[in-house]
Amino acid sequence: MTTANFHPSDDILRDFAQGNVTTGMSVALSAHIELCSSCRTRSSELESESIMEWLKLEGDSEPDFSGMIDTITALPQLTTEPQINSAPVNSDDLAVSEIHMLDRSFTLPRVLARAASNGLKWNKLAGGINQAQVQIDNETQCEFLYMTPGSQVPVHRHQGNEVTLVLDGAFEDQFGHYGPSDFLVRNKRDQHQPSTEEGCLCFAVLDSPLTFTSGLARLFNPINNYRFRRATSQRF
Repeated sequence: MTTANFHPSDDILRDFAQGNVTTGMSVALSAHIELCSSCRTRSSELESESIMEWLKLEGDSEPDFSGMIDTITALPQLTTEPQINSAPVNSDDLAVSEIHMLDRSFTLPRVLARAASNGLKWNKLAGGINQAQVQIDNETQCEFLYMTPGSQVPVHRHQGNEVTLVLDGAFEDQFGHYGPSDFLVRNKRDQHQPSTEEGCLCFAVLDSPLTFTSGLARLFNPINNYRFRRATSQRF
């Protein structure tokens, strides 16, 4: 457990508590909450507030759960003990609990281990960046990113929103320095160039492609758009 310096806002945590975020964003938030005790506490508080607000919308009187109870008791009851499948577990179905990069290993938060349960296929990108996409929903591009020591991402901006959760190591840009468990949000107003001295493992969620804004990297913009369309075309 580490102490984060950058956290999701109350508005983001409230949307998360109310189920108003994409599945990809929900996975990133769940992972941060697992790593950050303060956001875990705050998320529980906002969830309780959302429940109380919902109850107020139902009226000032105490909610009537009798109909719900009648429905539950009317359901067919099991007449025999359920059968337990004792077949051996296929190792391919087990979650990826750790990521190994160079001489470092990192144990993933449970929700990310589940997201990576089908295995990670790493692709080398320009500038010492390694990417492994995971299919979580059809609205966002979700990926693990590993920046090798001394690497940097070309200067870019975002067509929409990007959420980054730092899992191990650290990186920096013109806005600050970020370490393990930090949760960052970038949007259309932001243009930056992440770089790292020691190496950094992150999980990122994008709701729109990023756009390189300088040098030869701009030639890769059509590829970024294609990757985003491909990542969000998966059927669930």
